[in-house]
Amino acid sequence: CTVTIPKGDEDLHSIISRWSDLGVKLPFAVVVPSTEEDIIAVINFASQNSLHVVPGGGGHGVFVPIGEKTIYLDMKNFNSVAVNKEESSVTIGGGAVTGEIIKACVAEGCYTLTGNSDALGVAGYFLGGGNSFITGLHGLAVDHVLSIRVASASGSVITLTPSSTGAEASLFSTLRGAGHGLTAILSLTLRTFPIAALSLPDSKIWNRKLILPGTAIAQAATLFTSLLPPPGPLLPVLIFGRAPPGTPAAGAPMLIISANYYGPSASAEAAAAPLLTPEASATAILATTTLVDFTAMNASSAAMSAHGGFKETYNAMLATISPASITSAFAQFVAFGAANPSAAARTYAVFGAWSTGAQLANAAIPNNKTYFAHRDRGVFFQFTPWYTDPATRGAADAAARGVVRTVRESDDASGLERVIFANNMIFGQEMGEVYTREGLEEVTAVKREWDPKGVFWSP
Repeated sequence: CTVTIPKGDEDLHSIISRWSDLGVKLPFAVVVPSTEEDIIAVINFASQNSLHVVPGGGGHGVFVPIGEKTIYLDMKNFNSVAVNKEESSVTIGGGAVTGEIIKACVAEGCYTLTGNSDALGVAGYFLGGGNSFITGLHGLAVDHVLSIRVASASGSVITLTPSSTGAEASLFSTLRGAGHGLTAILSLTLRTFPIAALSLPDSKIWNRKLILPGTAIAQAATLFTSLLPPPGPLLPVLIFGRAPPGTPAAGAPMLIISANYYGPSASAEAAAAPLLTPEASATAILATTTLVDFTAMNASSAAMSAHGGFKETYNAMLATISPASITSAFAQFVAFGAANPSAAARTYAVFGAWSTGAQLANAAIPNNKTYFAHRDRGVFFQFTPWYTDPATRGAADAAARGVVRTVRESDDASGLERVIFANNMIFGQEMGEVYTREGLEEVTAVKREWDPKGVFWSP
């Protein structure tokens, strides 16, 4: 067990590394445990000294503050991944990241529900619901958990399962979608699925990608919305970004439309037909149709996963999105970059869409209570201002809120409530946009039951 206690004059990044530096100061201590006993000792020490414990996996919990009253529990030694082919399951350590899990599962001819970044910690991803690359086929990760092993605020180790009863049953349900700040996750056991059952071409994922200049935003918006709602195996994405250094149009606004299909090529070509027309390719800087190795499915998001800098993930879960709203959102994205040149290069926005059928079907299963409340929303949007000067935060916040209002226009016109994805909260998040009122009351009661002293920081 390694313990680092800052003296106060160290560089922050020599002590702690997180995806965003926003809200991060030197902690009371950073502890890297090697055993469950180490973790219990940390929890007991924090409880006795009025400190907060923040477990960390991939370090992507941007909304979680770190400060002088925080013990940052770096779970990187708890990164085991054990596949059980006979039981169609995988047991994952609380510090494992997505890339490790995908590789271990693929080596055994299977997959489970993981995030869209290889650097993403599985525990935090799961606690917010676990929306994945294959949500359209299987629903959420929280729908496929077989057991959760946790260290509680009282210093006990508990294994929770769907057959847990009483207070443990309530904790099991709450960890599935509203679990931030309740316990330390030691391990998860999730259901796995055979890759062969997907009938992939050469066991690889069919992908169609178009890279378009910013001037083609109207075409890009129409193409993306033409794919909605997608069939279960299709995962279409639209990205706002800027051409990287070293390219002919470095720094210029650009658009990427990418569609993965988790099934046969013939079905993929039918599902993504709008992206394959001569008209779609004519404007593109690059148009490719490729087969992607299963272990490389998240390779394109690596740049977005880099630690450091200041960033928040402003987002919305939508029932509908119009081409006009996408076009307006892109104009605001471009305007923010023009007004804040130091933030322009790495600021990005993403639309993703999936079929909601599996999520809704899972919600109807008896006793499958989770706290992912908005399963009817099939479009996800995230705007991420990424800057190096903290003084830019005001402009970034104003721009991001404006863009989110724009993408919500169709839902607002239909009178739908405004909701966001739990894992993409921002500081000071209005929690009524994350959970239902009833859900918040229930989660608060579970927090009081299991962590009355507030040992674990909770949103």
